[in-house]
Amino acid sequence: MNDNDIPLDPPKRRAWIKYRLEIAGYTLSSLARELGVSRHAPKLALDRPYPRMERAIAEKIGIPAHEIWKERYNEEGLPNRTIGRPRKVKATTSTS
Repeated sequence: MNDNDIPLDPPKRRAWIKYRLEIAGYTLSSLARELGVSRHAPKLALDRPYPRMERAIAEKIGIPAHEIWKERYNEEGLPNRTIGRPRKVKATTSTS
């Protein structure tokens, strides 16, 4: 396997990302310290969408985030998710 062959299997991809960070001189915890976030924040990005951490990890290993997490991005490299929380639908009451 070439170093740039990104595994599609989530557990293997997680290990591959940690390996690539180590080569770049980082751990998930050291990346968190550098960014001033919780030590758990970069770990969350490995398992679920977290745009800020995805971009930070991708920058450190030198591969765009949309190539690492293809299922999280569309063809243009934009996130496949809406930004922010879903809006609550107000219940309407009829007065008849």
